[in-house]
Amino acid sequence: MRGGVLRTGGVPAGGDGQAADVVEAVGFVCLASLCVAAGFAFAWSTSGTSARRPSLKIEDTINPNEASLASLSRLPNVGPARAKEIVSFRNQLSGRAVDGPAFSHADDLEKVSGIGPATVEAIRPWLSFDPRPADRETPVGRQP
Repeated sequence: MRGGVLRTGGVPAGGDGQAADVVEAVGFVCLASLCVAAGFAFAWSTSGTSARRPSLKIEDTINPNEASLASLSRLPNVGPARAKEIVSFRNQLSGRAVDGPAFSHADDLEKVSGIGPATVEAIRPWLSFDPRPADRETPVGRQP
């Protein structure tokens, strides 16, 4: 070619070559933006998975008066720290020879440090307060 410098695609510098460079740059920016958006969408969609904590089925209920630390930790918005507080509170009451369980209904859990109304509402469907059948006493003179 005479007097012209070849650029990408064999087009001389100036004229149509600059337009091709602009189109190429815009295409690259669009593709990069699309990749970043797809990455954010993937991260957002997987952030709420149950990989962090095993999930509970609604049929699985937990009695906070008897449940283990591990079982309490599985409740929504509870985790290990609050579960430890529940067990600690429960143990403190049982050490005082208090008649009845530490928790009679869900709202009693608000007495535990770090648990408020929002947490109680989140865990209410997974709580039960019935004693195990072995713990129920049959009145004297009656057969079950």
